[in-house]
Amino acid sequence: MQTSRFLLCFLFLSATAVAQEISDADKALIQKIQEAGGQAMPLAKNDARLTVAFHLSDKDVTDDTLALLKDAASIHSLNLRGTKVTDAGLAHLAGLKGLTRLHLEKTAVTDAGLAHLASLPALEYLNLYETKVTDAGLPHISGIKTLRRLFVWQSGITEAGEETLKAANAELQIVPAFRKDREREIAEAGRAVEDAGKLVEELAAMAETQKKTVADTAAASEAAAKAHTEGQTALDTANKALEAANAAKAAADKALADLKANPDSPKDAVATAETAAAEAQKTVETATAAVEPLKKPAEEKKAAADAAKKAADEAAAKANELKTKSEEAVKKAAELKTKHEELKAKHAELIAKPAAG
Repeated sequence: MQTSRFLLCFLFLSATAVAQEISDADKALIQKIQEAGGQAMPLAKNDARLTVAFHLSDKDVTDDTLALLKDAASIHSLNLRGTKVTDAGLAHLAGLKGLTRLHLEKTAVTDAGLAHLASLPALEYLNLYETKVTDAGLPHISGIKTLRRLFVWQSGITEAGEETLKAANAELQIVPAFRKDREREIAEAGRAVEDAGKLVEELAAMAETQKKTVADTAAASEAAAKAHTEGQTALDTANKALEAANAAKAAADKALADLKANPDSPKDAVATAETAAAEAQKTVETATAAVEPLKKPAEEKKAAADAAKKAADEAAAKANELKTKSEEAVKKAAELKTKHEELKAKHAELIAKPAAG
């Protein structure tokens, strides 16, 4: 029972504490921010520090708008992305002693505006994406030792400025990290060169293997063509013999028919003609018997020759394809190597510049 009373008392005091953390001044500030088109709310249920955002406002957010925030120490984060604030407006932020996160991306802020941020003792995050800030403005924020993340995409800040700022604040993470990104790009280019070299070697090995395949299939095609020619020659010879036998039989049959048609033909002449016709018939039968066994082998040899030629043609086509791919791979590997060397040379040049200065 006593434990329950203690818990209820603790919850009551905690709720009271949360309610008391938002001061009347902050409540009034929240109201003004909302009326100006912004959003403002406590950072957490038990943290009354304010997070303020104007980037989604349907009203024009200008330098005058920022005057509402002057010396508001309870503001923890402020988002001014894409608003119409300028360098002059940032002067109103100089007194925001509790500000840790500031979004200025896509604003008209320049180097001069950063001077107003130098007095922010708690700033940890600053986004300058797509602003006109250059290296010349960085000294203004080099003294903010709490700054941990800085975004400078598509701004005027260079690698030289980045290196100078990091020298002043070793714990600062800048995005993009020009040098690290370039080193990563060089490493990736180096890996691409290695991969391209391996591909060239693989294609060369495949081409060499295919070269042997081309030779083997060409030899097989030549042998099959020779076998087909020999088989076809034998068939053609047999067919010519059959044609000759048929012609001889036709002549013998005609001679016999002519003799029989003449009543005065001697019987011995007719008998001789009949014998000749019978012999011619036997010759035709023999020639026919010689042709038939040669037909199927000739057809099979022709099919084998056609298949062997097709295989040889396909092997030659693949060899040409591999040759083309090898040439393209060699060219690509050379281009990648050149790019890699250029990146390394540029990297060395950029590293040397600060030292020379």
